Amino acid sequence: MTKKRILSGALLALLLLSAAACGDAAGETVTTQNTETQHVTEAPVETEIPKLPASIEQIDMNGFELGIKHHNQSTLNWAKNNLEVEEQDGDLFNDAIYERNRTIEELFNCKLVIEPVDWINTSDVSKEVMAGDSTHDVWYVYDILILDCIEYLMPWENLVNVDLSQPWWNPSATDVFELGGNHYAAAGNYSVSVLSRASGFTFNKEIYNVLGFDKSLYDYVNDNEWTVDKMAEICIAGYGDINGDGMLDDNDRYGVNGSYKELYNRLMLGSGIQYVKMDDNGLPVFSLPKDESAINKILHIIDIFSDRRAYASQEGSLPETNGLGSLNAGTLLMTIDNLNGLEDKRNLDMELGFVPCPKYDASQDRYYAPSFGAEVAVLLKTLPEERWENVGILMESMNYYSDTFVIPMYKEVLIKTKYARDEESGAMLDIVIDSISFEFGLNAWQNTVANPFVQGAIMGNNANVMSTLEKMTKSVNKQIEKLSEKIKEFE
Repeated sequence: MTKKRILSGALLALLLLSAAACGDAAGETVTTQNTETQHVTEAPVETEIPKLPASIEQIDMNGFELGIKHHNQSTLNWAKNNLEVEEQDGDLFNDAIYERNRTIEELFNCKLVIEPVDWINTSDVSKEVMAGDSTHDVWYVYDILILDCIEYLMPWENLVNVDLSQPWWNPSATDVFELGGNHYAAAGNYSVSVLSRASGFTFNKEIYNVLGFDKSLYDYVNDNEWTVDKMAEICIAGYGDINGDGMLDDNDRYGVNGSYKELYNRLMLGSGIQYVKMDDNGLPVFSLPKDESAINKILHIIDIFSDRRAYASQEGSLPETNGLGSLNAGTLLMTIDNLNGLEDKRNLDMELGFVPCPKYDASQDRYYAPSFGAEVAVLLKTLPEERWENVGILMESMNYYSDTFVIPMYKEVLIKTKYARDEESGAMLDIVIDSISFEFGLNAWQNTVANPFVQGAIMGNNANVMSTLEKMTKSVNKQIEKLSEKIKEFE
C-alpha cells in the first residue's frame, strides 16, 4: 500500500516543487493544483509522499531504533542544528523537519532516537570506543575536532548503502574528510548545520546606492565581476569621515568589518586558495608554502584590504575581534555573514542585501562559500556490523529527504521570506547554497593551520606571509606525520 501523509497546503506545494525538480532521481512525483508557496494557508491534505531514488532500498526494519547524538541548539547557537521537533506548529521549517522524520519512520518501520547534548568532546568519543560501547549509531562532532578522535572513527565506506557523491551529502565539503581513500566524516544535509554556516557578506543597500557605482552588487555577481578587487574598491568608496575631523577613528563609516579569521578566510578561500592539498595517497600535504600562485593571491588580498578605509582592524586585537564600523549603527557598508547570521538582522530598520564571497578574478570558474564551525556526522569503530545495513539505508534516506522536505523550506521560506530583503538577495543565496565548500586547513586543522597563519601573516597588516609559513612548516608537517600514522592503522 502506498504511504500517505497529512501535509499542510503550503508545505505540500513547496515539497512537490522540490520533488519535481529532482524527479529523475526520485521517480514518480505527485501533481497538485495547489501552486502557492510559503503564504498558502489551506487546510491539510492527504497526499502521497515522493518516492525514494531507485538506489535506496526500502525495507521493513521491524522497529529498528536509530540512535543519533548531536549538539543542542542552545549550545551550538551560531549554527542551525535542529534534527527533531516534537510536533507541527505551523512554522514551515519546523513542520518540514517533523514530516521528514515521520516519513522515514513510516517508510522503514523504524524509530529515530535523537539525543541533543550540550557538547561532544573528543574524550566522549574515545571513552565510548575504549569501553567497547555503541550507545548511538551516528555522532555529530564539531568539525575542527574530527581529527583529534580519528583513530576512534569508522570509515563511511563500510556503509555500502551510502553514496557520498550525491548532492545531499555536499561532496565539496564531505570530501575534505577523505583520507587515504576513506571518509571519516560526512557533511550531509540531515543536519542543516553546515548549510547554515555557508559564508557571504551582508551589505547596507542605502549606503551602497549613494556611492555612484554603475551597477548593483547583484549585477556585479551575475556579470562575473564580483572579485576581491571590486570588493576592495567598493569598500574604500564606502568610507565616510562622519565627524569631519580628517582622522580615521571609531566615529567614521567603513567598508567592511569582521574578525581577521572570518574576513580573510572568506577572501582567501573564496578565491580558491587552499592551505592543504592531498597527495596521490590521499594524505594531507602543507602545500601553501610552495604554491606561488596562491601566495601571490594572498599578498594581493592583504595589500588591497590594508587600506583602513576598506577594513579598519583594531590594532593588536585577537583574530576573533571585529574591525571598526557597525552595521546596526549605520557606520558600515558591509559585514561578514553566513546564512544563520541573517536571522539576527531581520529586525534592523534598514535595507539590506546579501552577496556571496567574491572570486579572485573573472577567470575563476565558480564561487566558493566556505562553511566552518558546524557539526558533521561520524561513525564510531564500535558500531556493530549487524547494524551497518540499516544505518546506511536510513542515513542515505534521511539526507535525501532533507533535500526534499527541509532544504526547500530553509531556502525558500526561512531565508528568502523571513530574512532576505529582496528577490535578488534570494538569488544570491542560491549561489551560496550551491557553492558550499570546506578546506582542510580551516575545517579540520583550524588551530594548526588557518588560525596560526592568519595571526602570523595578516594581523596588524604585517603581510609577513613567507616567514610565517616557514615557521609553521615544521609543526604542520609533524601533525601530518602523526595523522598519517593513524590512517595507516586502518589499512
